[in-house]
Amino acid sequence: MFTKKIVHRVFIILAIVLFTDVAFSQVYNTSVEAKINMEQYGEMIQITGSALNKTSSTQGLRYVLSVIKNDSNNGNSSKNDQSGRFVLDLGEKRNLSTTSINVNDKSRIIILLLVYDEWDKLLGMDRVVINGNEEDAKLEVEEEQQKEQMLDASPDATENEEDGITLRGIVIEETKTKPGRDFYKMFYSLYSANNVNGEEIVTVKEVLALNNNTKIEIFVANEKVVEFFVTPQNEYLKKMSESSIRTVYWFLQKYKQNKKLKKYY
Repeated sequence: MFTKKIVHRVFIILAIVLFTDVAFSQVYNTSVEAKINMEQYGEMIQITGSALNKTSSTQGLRYVLSVIKNDSNNGNSSKNDQSGRFVLDLGEKRNLSTTSINVNDKSRIIILLLVYDEWDKLLGMDRVVINGNEEDAKLEVEEEQQKEQMLDASPDATENEEDGITLRGIVIEETKTKPGRDFYKMFYSLYSANNVNGEEIVTVKEVLALNNNTKIEIFVANEKVVEFFVTPQNEYLKKMSESSIRTVYWFLQKYKQNKKLKKYY
């Protein structure tokens, strides 16, 4: 059973969610709808960002889910971002990322979900404000959007093309053990040395497997392209990094060709 205090908090949160739906749907969320969903589990609120493709064509997209905390007592602030690229088929809805906050947190919290197209045009946006003033939060959200746009236009992270700005050469590490980190270093070294510089985000993830072992999973544009069990032998990791970079390179080439065909048709 929820206490009256917790129930009141949840009611305020739900009211804010409904308000943000009305406010943002008038400007954004026409072709792609961004949505922040929240569920309470004990003392934690689980936050899940999702996107819905409302158009009749497949879309390549990018999202940023941010949790911005401001403590009015000591003036401290923090910001946690989760981001990635994904593809939505016509009419498809997909959960993008999940995070959580404590229901008893007294800080002002802004939860912001931004969804961009492949040319970094903002298509979908949703915002939830907890323990704060909506107007003040609106100014902070606008500042965050400006920061995002400046980051997207940075010459270190982008490449100008005729049809817009595209992120390139991003490899994300999510490893757990020393052999996993060693593999990532070998893989990234080959990625840089061979100037792969792909337009899609590559994620090297180490996950738990059977009998306390781990395995490496490599994702390109949210699609798993490589998977193998980790062993600490340096020679084995070197061979797997060489094999993996070839697989990733050819997948990136094929993915790029398919995107061009979709645009053409």
